[in-house]
Amino acid sequence: MKKMILFVVLIQFTQASVLSLKQVLASANNNALSHSLEQERLQLEAKNQADTASEAVQLFTTGARAHPKNGLDDGNEYSGGFSKKLYLGDTQKQEQTITRLANEATLLEASKGVLDFENGLKNLYHQHCLDRQNFKRFEQNYADFERLYEKKQKAYTYQEIAKTELMQLEIEKNKLFARLQILKATQEISKQKLLMLAHSGTQGNTSLSCVDMYPLRASVSLGEKQFALSKEAYDKRIQSTQVALKRHAKAIDSVTLSARYDNEIDIERYTVGVSVPLAFTSKKSEQERASALYQNAALSYRHEQEMLEKKSMAKALEAELKSTAVNIRALESNIYKYKNTLLPLMKKSYDLGESSVIEYLLNRQAYYGQQLELFAMQKDYYQTLFTLYSLSEIKDK
Repeated sequence: MKKMILFVVLIQFTQASVLSLKQVLASANNNALSHSLEQERLQLEAKNQADTASEAVQLFTTGARAHPKNGLDDGNEYSGGFSKKLYLGDTQKQEQTITRLANEATLLEASKGVLDFENGLKNLYHQHCLDRQNFKRFEQNYADFERLYEKKQKAYTYQEIAKTELMQLEIEKNKLFARLQILKATQEISKQKLLMLAHSGTQGNTSLSCVDMYPLRASVSLGEKQFALSKEAYDKRIQSTQVALKRHAKAIDSVTLSARYDNEIDIERYTVGVSVPLAFTSKKSEQERASALYQNAALSYRHEQEMLEKKSMAKALEAELKSTAVNIRALESNIYKYKNTLLPLMKKSYDLGESSVIEYLLNRQAYYGQQLELFAMQKDYYQTLFTLYSLSEIKDK
């Protein structure tokens, strides 16, 4: 029987896997959002090619039954021909460039969604690791208290303490156990949520390493690539308007060639023609250039406003991050002193009968409260950190 149990344990161990943050992100690279963005890119490219493709050759034909008045016999007449519009110079290429640059800007802006998703996964990874740390920390606290309770049970057996004192300890132990089960479920739920979003195929025995968490720092370096996607998208839209200005500055951008054959009762005729649009007879090109100029100015003003707002929000998040990090360090120092100085003294005092069970429990609850406060601060720190990365369009630390 023992061999069978050992075999089952070994099988489960070999099937278990540990994922790092890098592996979680690699698994998420095939998510539907990325596939959607790629399909959108292909769609925009195909639409651009379709909209700027050369116009089809126009074929035409006519037929008639003629009754000449000059004495000729009645007969059939017909004609046929074709026409083709031809763009001059690089007009067609410029049309494609105008749309292509605008499409690239659209895709760059859409890629922020993928970046937000990845930073969201990083945040979930850290939130789960904190949930797991909190569970293990509380599990240790519960184990310590359980040993104390067992010791006091023996003391009650020998009538060294009152039944009310043992009951108070038992109530506290039950409360701690219930809290422990909640924390256990919480860390399991946060893990499953992360693995589901990361499209990880092995969720049952999968765990997260949590050794690669981003360090807690009072300040982070965002580097020169801050708002890189927004800036690149803006540059491409400006380039698009500049090409549009050149495109609509041409006096003649196309001609139409035509050829025709006419067969009448007594005449056979071949005709070749060229049609040239007279741009000066219409204000279309002028208005197209004005539109491009207005669009250029509007883009500049909008980009300037967006950058001001984003920089202001980033500064606020950086300040919040710094404040949270400083408070975490201070609270960690207090918890360390509480755990290694005050709690041992209170336990010793309680064991010696110098303090009551109520005083001891209150001090332990105060210690738990500080741990919970630290846990909440750490969660807030990483939530703020990855919000800052998403706002600043930063992919890595």
